[in-house]
Amino acid sequence: MKQFSKVFKFEFLNIIRSKAFIFLTLLLFIGTTVVLFYPRFKGDSKAPSIGESEPTRLAIVDSSDKFGEFIKENMPDYEITLCKTADEANALLKEESVDGSVVITSPLTYTYSVNDMGLYDETANVISELLQFKYRETRLSEFGLTDSQIAEIQSAVAVPEYKIVGQDQSQSFLYTYILLFMLYMSVIAYGQMIAQSVATEKSSRAMELLITSAKPDSLIFGKVLGTGFAGLSQILVILLWALVCYRINAPFWENNFFIASIFDMPLSLIGYTAVFFVLGFLIYAFLYGALGSLASKMEDIGTLTTPLTFVMIIAFMVPIMSISTGKVDSAIMKVLSFIPFCSPMAMFARIAMSTVSPVHIAISIAILILSNIGIGYIAVLIYRMGILMYGKPPKFTQVLKQLKK
Repeated sequence: MKQFSKVFKFEFLNIIRSKAFIFLTLLLFIGTTVVLFYPRFKGDSKAPSIGESEPTRLAIVDSSDKFGEFIKENMPDYEITLCKTADEANALLKEESVDGSVVITSPLTYTYSVNDMGLYDETANVISELLQFKYRETRLSEFGLTDSQIAEIQSAVAVPEYKIVGQDQSQSFLYTYILLFMLYMSVIAYGQMIAQSVATEKSSRAMELLITSAKPDSLIFGKVLGTGFAGLSQILVILLWALVCYRINAPFWENNFFIASIFDMPLSLIGYTAVFFVLGFLIYAFLYGALGSLASKMEDIGTLTTPLTFVMIIAFMVPIMSISTGKVDSAIMKVLSFIPFCSPMAMFARIAMSTVSPVHIAISIAILILSNIGIGYIAVLIYRMGILMYGKPPKFTQVLKQLKK
């Protein structure tokens, strides 16, 4: 235990004192502060809603003179120019004086022209609704209905009453995505750091001195847990600072549903985040450390860790695509929820955006814990074998043969 604590302390202090760690932490601090204080710096009373931008400039051609003024009155967020001919509107579009042109050819048909169609361009939908509204109003008046009767019919809407038994995916999507991305980046960054640290000690022959004063299991566990604790500390500090910044500027973010949802995560989900984050990190960190011991020089790290990195990418991409489509309870996600290399992301995504049986959650966590114990033991064996192997990195079959011995 004394050997482990010394290695743990050395690795932890070595990382948090490094220039790269300090620079990245300061950069994250500054970035978080700027983003969450932006509305206050800008002087807004409230933060802008998602998608808010400069008004769309629109040219409208209406030869019948029935719809142009009506559309202009009912689209106050647009800068609308009424044109006499389509050529005039197209000329404005060509010289980029407007963002789009609408040429009304009949009460229910029109041509919408743009140079580049934006990803969130809703102009055509708004125009269609206004033309439909005006057309219905005209037709209803032909049946002798009064203006008040027409207004009552036109303004009738269906009002839903939401009753969400499980999760509201619209609220949990953003923070689920962010947390999955944080786990992915932490594993990739700090896992590589562990592998490089082991390979550096081995290539400099410092390893031969270390193994005479400390047991291999103390060395690898100290490295993995020391590095992991440093990374976790960095993340916790940044998240706590982000929470402080948000609380200070909470009134400025009232209109921003997505930002507010991130800082209103349920406490139970925060607990699951910690469990899956730690267990997910450790299972990969042990393997990165073991693979690093097989490298005789830094150039070998990439070759040895590439297969593990590919596994991590797959374990990240499948949940990301699933939450993007809303199908977090698909068959493949259910299977991945119980596979140790994938469950930290797959099961977490299902918990955050769906309703998962507590029994299934407990089974997934239990499998993860047992897998960490088993992989930690295998990592110690590989590390013990690899630190004294020099030359060309051994093949996977050779490693298996040595482990059997």
